[in-house]
Amino acid sequence: MAAKARNWRRFGIWLALSVGIMLMAAGCGEGKSMKETSASKPSAEQVQKTELLGRTAEELYQKAKQADVPGSLMALQQLSDQIPKIRFEGLTSIEGMNALTRAVTDAKRVFNAASFKSEEGWIAAAKIRLAADALSHPHTPLWLQYDKLLSDDVNLLEKAAADKNRAEVRRGAALLEQHIGIIRPSLLISRSPADVEKLDSLVTFIKLQAQGEGEPYRNVLNAVPPLRGLLDTLFLKRETTAYLPYPEQQNPILWIVTLGSVILASLGFAGWRLSKKNGGLVPVRRPDQEEAR
Repeated sequence: MAAKARNWRRFGIWLALSVGIMLMAAGCGEGKSMKETSASKPSAEQVQKTELLGRTAEELYQKAKQADVPGSLMALQQLSDQIPKIRFEGLTSIEGMNALTRAVTDAKRVFNAASFKSEEGWIAAAKIRLAADALSHPHTPLWLQYDKLLSDDVNLLEKAAADKNRAEVRRGAALLEQHIGIIRPSLLISRSPADVEKLDSLVTFIKLQAQGEGEPYRNVLNAVPPLRGLLDTLFLKRETTAYLPYPEQQNPILWIVTLGSVILASLGFAGWRLSKKNGGLVPVRRPDQEEAR
């Protein structure tokens, strides 16, 4: 009877440890889920600072439209002071952060040039405005409005290449490069840097073909379909096929409880069989008997 009691005590300890492990797993799973959920949302401080960045970028844009160089330079300095104070983790990639910083640096160069050109200033300010807006409005950024403009550029290129009109091919390539350049910092903030690099390669290829001495028409026409497909991906026209969502676990506790029930049932069955074996007695052997075996 003493052996049987020891046997059941061992089984009770085993059972308690198993239940404890399952509860710990449930707690860890829930804690991890909550941590991941909170990490996916920007903090109140991040929201406040990105909104301030957006307002300053808008002020820069308005100053640039008025060709107000001193006012634009003042706004650029404010942006330079604000950017290092923003924690970009969870907002964008390193490439996106660098793209925003580079846009501000390039704009300073434009507005500090000896021969300032208002159009270049407006374009430089537009890049920053769109990039800042992409940070403060990640779900509805302003740069998405360039969809129609870029579609028109691609249609122009395709028609010019089909008509073998070299001048129009060159004009279409220049427009495409300019418009992509304006939203490029925003793309790096909002989208995969790998997709942006693919877009850069296609735009460069079309530009080289348009500027070359040979006939660019066939090569430009061949570049149009992948260009359209990539733009559709960047503008989320094919979101369901381009970005297959990983199915998230809706209720992590449910599968833990289910698994726990299976384990408990198995342990209970094992304990029942153990109690029936040898009348519930566990044979004990001396060390020398174990060696003899």
